[in-house]
Amino acid sequence: MSRDKLEKFVFDNKDEFNEFTPAPDLFNGVETRKPRIIRMNWNSIMWKAAVVVGIFIGSYFFHDWMDSTTENTQVAATEQFDQSSEIVKMLIEAEAYYTSQIDSKKEEFYLLTSGQPNIKDEIDLELVELDAVYAQLQKDLKDNADNEEVIEAMVQNYRIKLDILESVLVQLQRAKNGENENNYEVEL
Repeated sequence: MSRDKLEKFVFDNKDEFNEFTPAPDLFNGVETRKPRIIRMNWNSIMWKAAVVVGIFIGSYFFHDWMDSTTENTQVAATEQFDQSSEIVKMLIEAEAYYTSQIDSKKEEFYLLTSGQPNIKDEIDLELVELDAVYAQLQKDLKDNADNEEVIEAMVQNYRIKLDILESVLVQLQRAKNGENENNYEVEL
């Protein structure tokens, strides 16, 4: 309904709207109601505020204590690292050297075995087993960082990987050269 229609409807039915009148006691009940008064118990509020302040102070001291404990642990770890730093440096250098050598040999190996997936799978399986042994050695090293035997075993693990790849590459190259020589003999 538009506004004009609504006004016309109200004007036409004005008598029907005025037919009902409210009971006289209705407004008397409204006047007698008193507004609700809220009383604050300041003691309760002060206790709650004191508890909140106590929690903040306690958490500050706990955090401070945890930081000092962490710093002490870091200092102890740094001292232990300084003592075994020569051994760790040797391990890092060996890892860098052998990793680069192994990666280059793997690339050669993958190029030579592109047509022979069974050889590739066997060597990959051997390397995965050596990686599992190396992971176990890393766990042992974390437990005892200055253990020279563990570090030597880790370096030996790299040497074994490199030896495996080199020997397989030599055999693959011999086989490939043998095929090429046989092909040349046949062609001549």
